[in-house]
Amino acid sequence: MAENRFEEPAPAPVFVDQSGLRSRLLRRFGWPVSVVGAILAAAMGGSLIGMQSDAPAMGIPPKPSYLPTRGPLSPSWP
Repeated sequence: MAENRFEEPAPAPVFVDQSGLRSRLLRRFGWPVSVVGAILAAAMGGSLIGMQSDAPAMGIPPKPSYLPTRGPLSPSWP
């Protein structure tokens, strides 16, 4: 049994940029963005590589020895 199938032509694209203006515009915009991204990535990588592993000097006082204080939950001391 032979069926008569008519192949429909493929639909034409909705938008075709024959002049190439869109691709040139995107390339002109993409290069500076990618250069800035590469510079930021190199700066971040350099800061991670050149960083010291110890914490910066902070004046944290030593913890005082534990002394019970008078508070609402602690027993009253004579």
